[in-house]
Amino acid sequence: MGLTKRKDGWYVEFPVLDDGKVLTLARGTPGAKIKRWRVGCRNKTIAQDQETIIKNKLLNGTLVSDQAKRAFMTFGQWAKEYVQIEEVKTLRSYTERCQRITVVLVPFFGKTLLQNITAKDVEGFRQERGAGRAVATVNVDHNILKHMLKHAMKRDLLMRNVASLVATPKPKNARDRVLEPDEWNRLYGAAPDWFKPVLLAGYHTGMRLEEILTLTWDRVDLEKGRMFLPGHLTKTGQDRSVPLTPMLRKELQQLRDHGGVTRIQGLVFRKDGQKINHSYRVVKELCQEQNIPNFVFHDLRHCAVTNLADSGVEIETIMKIVGHSSVEMFLRYRTITAERLDTAMSSLNTLITQRQNATRQVTEITAF
Repeated sequence: MGLTKRKDGWYVEFPVLDDGKVLTLARGTPGAKIKRWRVGCRNKTIAQDQETIIKNKLLNGTLVSDQAKRAFMTFGQWAKEYVQIEEVKTLRSYTERCQRITVVLVPFFGKTLLQNITAKDVEGFRQERGAGRAVATVNVDHNILKHMLKHAMKRDLLMRNVASLVATPKPKNARDRVLEPDEWNRLYGAAPDWFKPVLLAGYHTGMRLEEILTLTWDRVDLEKGRMFLPGHLTKTGQDRSVPLTPMLRKELQQLRDHGGVTRIQGLVFRKDGQKINHSYRVVKELCQEQNIPNFVFHDLRHCAVTNLADSGVEIETIMKIVGHSSVEMFLRYRTITAERLDTAMSSLNTLITQRQNATRQVTEITAF
């Protein structure tokens, strides 16, 4: 007992008794259970210091029991512990998650004891948060809350996840906006030089904005005409190889060799040497300037899927390129234009006419 080393660092272990209020050291005492604390570092000296602190608290009866913590821990206190969980830190959405917890969830639930949060409270949160906001936005916050309470349950801080008892309505946010050729030319032509490559990448490959903005040169193979997206940076969590069109390949070649220096690392798309931010705002301003209604950056993904399909590329290949995990999602992004519908009906009319003419000819021949 005492200090033990594991793969992820040092731990402190002691046999203890828990009276519901405090923990006390209990070597050789019947009913004692082993309690383990993760030190959180690989430095043995620091770990030994923590061992001494924990042992003294156990001897002095000043270490609060888990039962007491469960009884008096507020949501705000749990939020601070939650964002320090290693599993949570590895989430792709960690930065945004922390912001939403601080700005949205803690102001509403912060002072409430964890065990006192009810399904009615969650419904009240959805109602208040939903005023003037999209269902999808509220669902994101709701799902973060469910994840927080799930981890609280894993640590015996809660008996049930009340956030899971409240339904998350499916948002009606499907879009079918695809740029006409003239609209794309105006949007691309009006964009500042530093933003043109970003637009081109979205329009030609259907990559998500975050996939584009986090792309680094070590994942771009201009010789083979490929970009590699590792699973931890994709929405589906799966690795993806994205082929380059000749136009995009040429654009990336110019970016890589800009200023006479061939880049082999660092971000591909930058503004003044820094990571690009506020891309959605840039597109909004460009669309207002060029009178291109109802269009956002993510619609470039619809453009890519639709253009690939119109070019005759099979569904499986398109899904592989853009990273769709289901045909249902592909169909959501595949837009059928009015012109294609008209063409389809024209083709149907031609077929019917041909059949009618053929039947008429057979009838006339038979009559003779």
